[in-house]
Amino acid sequence: MSVVMFAAIDVGSYELAMKIFEFTKKNGMREIDHIRHRIDLGTDTYATGKVSYARMDELCRVLREFSEIMKSYKVEHYKVYGTSAIRETENTNIILDQIRIRTGMKIEILSNSEQRFLDYKSIASKGESFHRIIEKGTAIVDIGGGSIQLSLFDKDSLITTQNLRLGILRIREKLAKIEPVRSQIEGLVEEMALSQLLTFKKLFIKDREIKNIIIVDDYVSTVLQRKGSVTKEKGFISSIDYLSFFEILKNKNIEEIAIFLGMPAENAKLLYISSILIKQMLRITDAELLWAPGVSLCDGIAYEYGE
Repeated sequence: MSVVMFAAIDVGSYELAMKIFEFTKKNGMREIDHIRHRIDLGTDTYATGKVSYARMDELCRVLREFSEIMKSYKVEHYKVYGTSAIRETENTNIILDQIRIRTGMKIEILSNSEQRFLDYKSIASKGESFHRIIEKGTAIVDIGGGSIQLSLFDKDSLITTQNLRLGILRIREKLAKIEPVRSQIEGLVEEMALSQLLTFKKLFIKDREIKNIIIVDDYVSTVLQRKGSVTKEKGFISSIDYLSFFEILKNKNIEEIAIFLGMPAENAKLLYISSILIKQMLRITDAELLWAPGVSLCDGIAYEYGE
């Protein structure tokens, strides 16, 4: 049986991720491994407009490690994509040249529209669940480090997609300047987000009924994959259950959230910001069901490769 090994690498705002996939005629696309490395490229870019030398050294070191892992899996083909953290730097071309020279890898920079197209493909890789959900009014909420992409589907058709500069790293940096106490964070994040979300509702949702929200992020999605409670399928949760889950988070400090969910404290900070944004989307849509398919850009890259 012919087997093709493929690697998809996402150079993201706060993480380097690589997924190894196996393609066969019998089983199609199958994920073999998922390697993640936390690297805060977005903080450099959004704060200073450049990636620092220290981050650059770390980025190249990890990509070389990824290259060795690919060899161990006998990967034949791979794709490396960069998103907003590199796209928005002042020295993008220098970064890309340095990576090519020091790692041998060529990174392709995705525009926002190209990135969202691959994100749709990643969700579509879940097959029947995706097509069943978008038969009714559905909002896809794609939460990244630099921005949120909001897309509306109805009766299998994309109605609109809009980019809001409300990424969790941008919000975290704004909060860091204010230095709020724990009890103020929810209100401040809501204040930053609500005007943009209400404008989106006024211009695009209008009187359209939104029954479902599909969540694509790196933190809340991981938790909902474990805690889905509506159907036997992982990642589904009712809006009522989600709001109950949020209240649990709200009443814990960051260290307690980290212990409760079994994650590093820094990840818990970003998860809490993401959870507030999702709560706000429920508020403006009155959606009844949340689905976190647990996919990432890497899945979309692989899905496109296998088509």
